[in-house]
Amino acid sequence: MPQSIQGKLSGSMLVIFLLQIVWFVFMMSVNGLGAIVQFITVSSITSVLGLIIGVISLKKERENRMVPILTLIISVLFLSAMLFFLFGYSFGG
Repeated sequence: MPQSIQGKLSGSMLVIFLLQIVWFVFMMSVNGLGAIVQFITVSSITSVLGLIIGVISLKKERENRMVPILTLIISVLFLSAMLFFLFGYSFGG
């Protein structure tokens, strides 16, 4: 368990990422295009916020750095997936 406030914020950001993953998988079964659009709009905010909180908490935490590192990794994955859906995904055209 993280000791500092920034570490706890990083843990809460990790929970938000996990909820976003579950919501995206659920929405893909209902409406694929709507899930992609919603992922682009939500992950553009959460990935940047996760990067900022992850870097700050990584600098602040001394002992337990697993949560900030996971937050940074998932933030980078979300940012890359968002950029892929935004610029690289072709809608059949």
